[in-house]
Formats: sequence, structure tokens, C-alpha cells
Amino acid sequence: VFLLAQGLHTPAIVAGVLLVRSYVLSWRGLFESQLSADSGAGYTPSPPIFGALTEPLAAQLPQMTDSDDELLRNLRRAGYYKPSARSEYLALRNVLAIAIVLFTGVAAVLVGPDRPLLLKPILVWGFTAAAAAYVLPWLFLRSRARARAGRIQRGLPDAFDMLTMCLSGGLSINESLAHVSREIYGSHPDLGVEFEIVRRQAEMGSLSDAFRQLAARLDLPETNALTSLMQQTERLGSNVVQAVRDFADDIRTRQRQ
Repeated sequence: VFLLAQGLHTPAIVAGVLLVRSYVLSWRGLFESQLSADSGAGYTPSPPIFGALTEPLAAQLPQMTDSDDELLRNLRRAGYYKPSARSEYLALRNVLAIAIVLFTGVAAVLVGPDRPLLLKPILVWGFTAAAAAYVLPWLFLRSRARARAGRIQRGLPDAFDMLTMCLSGGLSINESLAHVSREIYGSHPDLGVEFEIVRRQAEMGSLSDAFRQLAARLDLPETNALTSLMQQTERLGSNVVQAVRDFADDIRTRQRQ
């Protein structure tokens, strides 16, 4: 803020970029708790970033961008399955915004009312930076969710080709999902994680319900169509192998078009 007020724009911009970069990298690293394709039942998520203070910090500022359900949906779509993901996201956003506001207030007090030409830029730039700190995490989350959904969309044909081969070879649907999630994790890690989640949910319930939850998480045309296909196959007792093969061919044709 002082650098901007004194006209030294380049150092201030560099410092701002480094601040935002360190914030984003810490947010990504501390949030990332996806289930790996080979994770076992002993998986335990890391503790919240601010420990016991995470929940109180998350409640300090109102949530103005998304509703709570939409925020949770975006976090799931972006691959953040940690139980405390929502609280950590809000706490990190609030800490950054409040810290900038406090820094601006301290800077304004140090400058004092005797130097209004310097005080006004400090207040303007400070509160602009606080507003940006409030909005940028939301934009980052939305961007990451769209990018991850796109990666999953591109990997679906390959995954269903592998699923078809496994089913044709005599494996059950759960065994096929487990095999595909392991094998595809190297080239399509996001899709490998999602298939592992589908497998675990299918073990606890039904296959159609597991794919329905997948469609709700990703909100893609392909996953929505897949849910309808699985429900129809399960209800009518149709050939799952042929249905999956036709679905993979249809996805590949649409992506090529």
C-alpha cells in the first residue's frame, strides 16, 4: 500500500503477486485430501489448517458469493473431499481479507490525517485489496472445479473402454471399477478417484445410486446420461457390458464432433 501510494508500482505489483501466489499454493496444499486410488480403510484426513480456530474463523464474515449447498457442491466438484473443506476455505478467505483490512487500518493510523494525499490512496488500495482477497478464492474454486470436470470428461471414454474389457473378462462390476480406478489413476487421476468413490458407494448401496451421486458431484451431461443408463439397465436387467460399450462409443463420438 505504501509503495503504491508513493508511486512505486512495480515493486508493489511484484509483492502482491507473490502474496497471492503463496496464498493460493497454501490453500491448494492444505485443502488437497482426495482419496487416492490405492488408499486403504486406514485413511485419515489431515487436521484443519487453523486447528480448533478454523470453525470460528470461518464464521467471521458472511458468505455472499454462493449458498452453502452450492459451495459444498463446488468443493466436491473441484475434488476437495476433506470433511473440513468448507470451513478451511471460508477460514482462509476470511483471514486473508481481515489481515489486509487490519494492515490498511494500521497504515492509515501511522500516516495520520495530516497527510491526506497519502491517506486516501492507502485506504482505497487497502480496501480494494481486501475485496479482491474476498472474491479471488471463489473465482479460484470455480475455475478449479471447471478444469477438473473437463479433465474427467476427456478421460471418460478411455475409462469405459477399460470397464468394458474388465466386464467382458468375467469380473464383477465392483471388481471392474476397482481395477479401472487403479489402472487409470496414472493418466487420469481425477477420474480414478471418482471411480474409487463410485465403487465404495456401490458396495454400500446400489450401483445406480452410486452413479447418481457421481452425476450430482460433477454435473456433466455424460454423467447425467450415464446415471439414466445405469438405472435403466438395473431396472430392466439388460446387458451391462453392451450398455457400457455403447456409452463409451457415444461419448467418444460426441467429443470428436
